[in-house]
Amino acid sequence: MLGSLKALVAAPAGAAEPIHFEVRRDEAAGLWYAMDTGELGIVTEAETLEALRERLTRLLPECFGIEGCPVELSLCDAENGEPA
Repeated sequence: MLGSLKALVAAPAGAAEPIHFEVRRDEAAGLWYAMDTGELGIVTEAETLEALRERLTRLLPECFGIEGCPVELSLCDAENGEPA
C-alpha cells in the first residue's frame, strides 16, 4: 500500500536506545498518528509524516524530559497492525 517507512529522528552520536513508534494513517480524519511500542504510552498525531516527526522530537523533551533519544518510526497497515 504505502511501502515501508523507517526513519530515525534526532539521533545524536552515542545516543540511548531509540524509542520505537508504530505509525498509521487515519484516512477518515486525514491524519497520521504514532503510538510508542514501549511502556511510555505516547500517542500523537499530525497531518503529515514530516509534521509527525517534528512533533515527536519536541514532545519527548518538553513533556517527558527525554533528551537526545532517537525516535524510530515504522509505518504499519491500519487494518491489521502489521508493518506495511
